[in-house]
Amino acid sequence: MKRMLLTLLSIGLLGLVWEGIAWWVNEPTWMPPLEKLLHALGKLAIERDFYLSIGVTCFRTCLGLLLSCVASFLTAATLHRSETGQILLAPWLALMRSVPVISFILLALIFLNADLIPLLIAFLTMYPLLTENLLKGFTQLRPERMQLAVHFRLSLWNRLTQILYPQIRPALFSGLTSAMGFGWRAIIMGEVLSQCTHGIGSEMKLAQVFLDVPSVMAWTCVAILLSWLSDKFMARLSSCQPPIHYTTHSSTPHRPENEQPIIFEASHLSYRFGVKDFSFQFHPGKIYALSAPSGAGKTTLLRLLNGTYRPTGGTLFPLPASILISNLYQEPTLLPHLTASENISLASASLYSKSTWKTGIATLFSTLELTGLEDSYPEALSYGQQQRVALARALLFPAPLLLMDEPFKGLDVALRRRVINFLLAWQKQTNTTILFTSHSEDEIREMKAERIPWPSASD
Repeated sequence: MKRMLLTLLSIGLLGLVWEGIAWWVNEPTWMPPLEKLLHALGKLAIERDFYLSIGVTCFRTCLGLLLSCVASFLTAATLHRSETGQILLAPWLALMRSVPVISFILLALIFLNADLIPLLIAFLTMYPLLTENLLKGFTQLRPERMQLAVHFRLSLWNRLTQILYPQIRPALFSGLTSAMGFGWRAIIMGEVLSQCTHGIGSEMKLAQVFLDVPSVMAWTCVAILLSWLSDKFMARLSSCQPPIHYTTHSSTPHRPENEQPIIFEASHLSYRFGVKDFSFQFHPGKIYALSAPSGAGKTTLLRLLNGTYRPTGGTLFPLPASILISNLYQEPTLLPHLTASENISLASASLYSKSTWKTGIATLFSTLELTGLEDSYPEALSYGQQQRVALARALLFPAPLLLMDEPFKGLDVALRRRVINFLLAWQKQTNTTILFTSHSEDEIREMKAERIPWPSASD
């Protein structure tokens, strides 16, 4: 309320200053008083061409913005991992930013149809601003969130709206706001000089030819109002977050029976570091534990098994991409813009309908002692609570193989034992194969796990 009052006060002061200057100059032909300016605005507002010109300019601006966004997104997505590509692109972006808009317009007047010039100017003005900001946004993407999207088989819509968009949103709207600010002025300037059909700039040029200063001022006020409204629209749009998309038909993936001899096999698996000549056969319904000193390669092995890393030697059968594998990472890796329940449901949104996962989440929250935290965001949760939310996310995802990297980190002894008891009951019911890493002999013993031999450095 206070902000609005101050804004209105500022506009009122601007009107008083305008009226004072008009009275002092006493030349209404080129410095019209407010009354004459308002009369010109009212006269324009009852003309059909007034709205047509506004609509044409808005259409050109939106189309230019759309083309610039698509081109900038493709550029940033292609070059954000290529330092060489960014270096090659930088001079071109600097050139597009530095060349005066009037130079582009004068050159375009020689070669192009007048009606195409404002659209070209919009693109040349907006594209470099959007591209530079999107490149910053793409280079700051967090790999673990992108891997989460792959491991939990998120749909394309959910990958774009829940993984990619929240990370690039600050950079995207910083670029959009700047692009719109420069774009409005550049397009109207292009309309003025190209004398194209319809548009705010064309109407301003026509009024200038007839020395109709009040109409020029009135159109200027319209342009300012449109620019202000676009800024407000961008601010409102930047606070919007698309919802999670859930499948309409729940599906239950096939879980292997105990009679099936092998669910997953690693043969002579090696990587650049940490893992060398690792071989093991994982059987359905078994619990396996990996225990080795820090830095030995346990996390690297899990990343090889879930497909994050590509082995430099050896084979995996079946390939990680062809089997559902659930993951509990070393860190919770919760998405900060989603609540605890939304973080859990996102992982299974491609497999369960919204009504189906609600029942499963309610059970998990009660069992993992998270009742009342369903609508809490990760920043409001302790590390142990975040770890349990991540565990619930992994358990709800219906995969025959569950990989857990130090799953009980951050839990006290009593809570750890309760969680382990629940895990054992859940594993027996679902016949899931579990592989987890741990430094604690107590955790391995309580999980009743078969220890996987870890090759020593001398092997």
